[in-house]
Amino acid sequence: MKKPIALAAASLAGLALSPAFAQSSVTLYGIMDAGLARVSNIAGGGSTQVRSGNLYTSRFGFRGTEDLGGGLKANFNLEAGLNVDTGTTSTPYFNRQSWLGLSSSSLGSVSMGRMLPTINDLFIASLQASYFGNPSAAIDGAATGAGSSAARFNNMLGGTRVDNAIKYQSPVMAGFQGHAMAALGEVTGSSSAGRILSLGGGYNASNIEAGLAYHERQCGEAGGCPVGKDTDKIFGLGAAYKLDGARYALLYTQERNALNVKDANADVLSLLARMPFGQWVAAGGFQFLNDKTPLNQDVRQVNLALNYLLSKRTQLYGLYSYQTVKNGGKAGMFATTSSSNKQGQLSLGIAHTF
Repeated sequence: MKKPIALAAASLAGLALSPAFAQSSVTLYGIMDAGLARVSNIAGGGSTQVRSGNLYTSRFGFRGTEDLGGGLKANFNLEAGLNVDTGTTSTPYFNRQSWLGLSSSSLGSVSMGRMLPTINDLFIASLQASYFGNPSAAIDGAATGAGSSAARFNNMLGGTRVDNAIKYQSPVMAGFQGHAMAALGEVTGSSSAGRILSLGGGYNASNIEAGLAYHERQCGEAGGCPVGKDTDKIFGLGAAYKLDGARYALLYTQERNALNVKDANADVLSLLARMPFGQWVAAGGFQFLNDKTPLNQDVRQVNLALNYLLSKRTQLYGLYSYQTVKNGGKAGMFATTSSSNKQGQLSLGIAHTF
């Protein structure tokens, strides 16, 4: 009997020295989105493509939590981009999310790593700004062709992720929640070069959601902004009204010195309507980018969507977007640049979440 007793004692000792795995959970999750897209005015003609991420960005990730007791939890998230059409993944691997933190039911949460900024927390996750009929073609912060007029700005509704960041989110009190994030530029010889600051607040009641946010990025040079560059500053304000599953929203963002280019200024107004009809969901959006530089290349875009819900996890979709640009500017969607001031796209596909 001595050998079994010794084995049992060793096992108990090992449990005492290891984490309490019974109180932990790790979840594998993701979205797969694939479809056909027809995009006009690429190199003077149209292009038909099998694309990943027309409605949602295809991705997979791991999120976990451990209950530490007393309302305190440890949390982490690792998320990678995925291209369904080619089977490739993002580079670097977990380029979408990579963070670790603590959360308290009474004190809020603190996390560190690569994260989405406060503007995303307030306008994408909460107000669902990504549903402007066609999120992949949105002019405000989404990927556009490098030569397109919209690519000169990034009012952050597309949620550009931030490295070396520390984020705090307060507890929700009477519907209000505060948000703050700071990211270190980690430039040798300067504590401020490349630094990012993101602040905001949100309100969520039964039928109303609203938020405001401020985001700034310092120049990356150790000696401060050189001639022709300045601090990139973004202000955003938005609200949504919800009724019987429908959502109507308005968002306004103001960017000054976009991408740290002095006087590269633009305002973006976005309108959204999203309405369910049984298993069908119809959505429409209009976006207007007011280019306040001497080029005055204003951008207008209409986005439409019709989704059919096969289940809670699987849906079919049809998307249409059309963009025009003033004063000789180039339109741009799907990270492609139009050969003219106009571009349209039509997408048909399927999306599945797990």
